[in-house]
Amino acid sequence: MMIRKELGLVLALAILVIACAKKDGVSISGTYENPVEDQLVKIELIMNNELTVVDSFQLDPSGVYNRTIKVNEPGFYRLNFYNRHVTNMILDQTDIQLVKDENNPRGGYKVTGSKDMDYIYGLTTLKQDFEKQSQALNGEFMNARNSGDMALLEDIRSRFMQMKAANDNKIKTAIMQMNGSIAGILSTSFIDEENEFAFLDSLAQKYQNELPNSSYTKELVEKVEAYRKLAIGSPAPELSLPNPNGEIVSLSSFKGKYVMIDFWAAWCRPCRMENPNVVKMYDAYHDKGFEVFGVSLDRTKEAWIKAIAEDQLTWTQVSDLKYFESEAAQIYQINSIPATYLIGPDGTIVAKNLRGPELEAKLKEIFG
Repeated sequence: MMIRKELGLVLALAILVIACAKKDGVSISGTYENPVEDQLVKIELIMNNELTVVDSFQLDPSGVYNRTIKVNEPGFYRLNFYNRHVTNMILDQTDIQLVKDENNPRGGYKVTGSKDMDYIYGLTTLKQDFEKQSQALNGEFMNARNSGDMALLEDIRSRFMQMKAANDNKIKTAIMQMNGSIAGILSTSFIDEENEFAFLDSLAQKYQNELPNSSYTKELVEKVEAYRKLAIGSPAPELSLPNPNGEIVSLSSFKGKYVMIDFWAAWCRPCRMENPNVVKMYDAYHDKGFEVFGVSLDRTKEAWIKAIAEDQLTWTQVSDLKYFESEAAQIYQINSIPATYLIGPDGTIVAKNLRGPELEAKLKEIFG
């Protein structure tokens, strides 16, 4: 009887040890159609905007694969098939499978078995639905503009802004509900981060409580601190640069008015396409207290001056002709153009990256 009890205890302990044993890694499996002979498939870690190869392998003609990756903390990865098909993955301690994505017209694969990736796919669907609605409104907008129906144009603009606000709120609500998942951090790419500082700040505080040791939490906190200096409501950093005549003009000289810092360049086609709209807004609201402070990221004075004349830009223009190494671009963290900052009469940042209908709507809100 005693022998049986001891044997039972040993078996129970053995089962417990097996059940509690930590996994050696996460299994990634699937089948890839048309594998390429003698070329490597790569599993890459994405962190701090850098790619690190953590595994590479060749596929046999069947295309079947099953790889085990050691994961020290939940992380963002991608499975790269010859730079032909790239599938993003969040790996924690859950085995996943990749299956053919039937909804992708260009082919490709999606992850199954991952709650984290289900979060991402849910936001992707929200984004796609919003884009379809936007395309429909854009068609209405073009027809109204061609017919000269100003009342309808205003109605369409209003509907778009309401639709965008509702969609943004859905995305932010969904992100806040991704408790304990780094999907919530990665999903900030679905929102306009620069204009959502308050939300990002709250999200960073949330993840400092939920995942304080995560490298992705640290990255988010660092991003928020960088944005804090240029957040809406923060004082606009001073800029002092030469105008085409070599005279130094300071941003602070416009204090008391609404001034839009407009980062642009002669070589930037989207900037040049937006210039007629800025001219229109300047002409409409300049006498009411609206100024534009154009900051060019050109390399040569000749190209800069020529573009000013061609686009009939009559407001203040400055540049140190240092491209993206410009002092102004560094201070305002400009990585792409066109880019704008709207500064209020008290010198604080009111809005960012307003263009087209959004700029017009904001100025109408301010000046009536």
